[in-house]
Amino acid sequence: MERKVLTFFEKEKLCEERFEASGPFWHLYTDGTKMQNIFVTKELFEIGVAALAVSRCLLPQVRMVSFELMTNHVHLIMAGQREDCCLLFEKFKDKLIRIFARNDVVVDLADFNFHILSIPDLKALRNEILYAHRNAYVANPDFTPYNYPWGTGWAYFSPLVGKIPTYGLNEISLTEARKIAHARDLAPVKGLRCSENRIFIPSFCDIQLGESMFTDPRSYFNALTKNVEAFAQIADRLQDSIFLTDEELFSVVCKISEDSYQIRKITLLAPEHKIAIAKELHFKYNATKQQIRRILKLDKTLLDELFPGC
Repeated sequence: MERKVLTFFEKEKLCEERFEASGPFWHLYTDGTKMQNIFVTKELFEIGVAALAVSRCLLPQVRMVSFELMTNHVHLIMAGQREDCCLLFEKFKDKLIRIFARNDVVVDLADFNFHILSIPDLKALRNEILYAHRNAYVANPDFTPYNYPWGTGWAYFSPLVGKIPTYGLNEISLTEARKIAHARDLAPVKGLRCSENRIFIPSFCDIQLGESMFTDPRSYFNALTKNVEAFAQIADRLQDSIFLTDEELFSVVCKISEDSYQIRKITLLAPEHKIAIAKELHFKYNATKQQIRRILKLDKTLLDELFPGC
């Protein structure tokens, strides 16, 4: 039987129906500006993933759509009731405290507290997922959304996910299983799978649910670096400091320069125009003084005068 090719509008309708049937959705995040670094080694990141996996297994009614563990903060995109999503984070934090104590890891998690925001519609959910997956890419030039190992970005629309060799915790010794999961009671986490002695992220995250919110892989990929205005709004809601790379900010500057002053080359901008653009970059796009100086070639003294205390 010949397969019907869906139109864009039919695909969008299906995504809308899935959104309505699968919610409510939430973005739970922590404030990295108030926390010391938590995950500073590969081993501590692996502990973080294991703690999150076990916590999710203890609350099966919550579906983890996407997440990113960063050095000093986390982003969790979840589907479920608000109180269950909040409880999942509390279990995650409590488990981290206990694992760190057992392993003599000195990290004060007193300020490791969360905020949670409702995700009202499909468009917002897509942007929140993309925003989370971009986090490491924006913060560190060594990463892209497709190679950062401590989140779900690498698993979205990847044909390799199903080809990675994995094994269940019940297929290895009890001692080894407890070591990987950092848990004594393995009954609640029997569904977890492992790869190379670490928890396999797709075994506790509903990657397919997240992917189903996009019409196709191309629309997901295209939106990763194109939704600058949407990312600006999310950053403002989350009070995030940096959400665009230098390259992305450069594109923003070029567009402002051409649209507002009909000048294509930034170097040809008048000083007053550069100052106007600098203010827009700082207040609308959260650009740091260092980013503005690198892109617009403005003097540090002038930037200190424009943005004192930043």
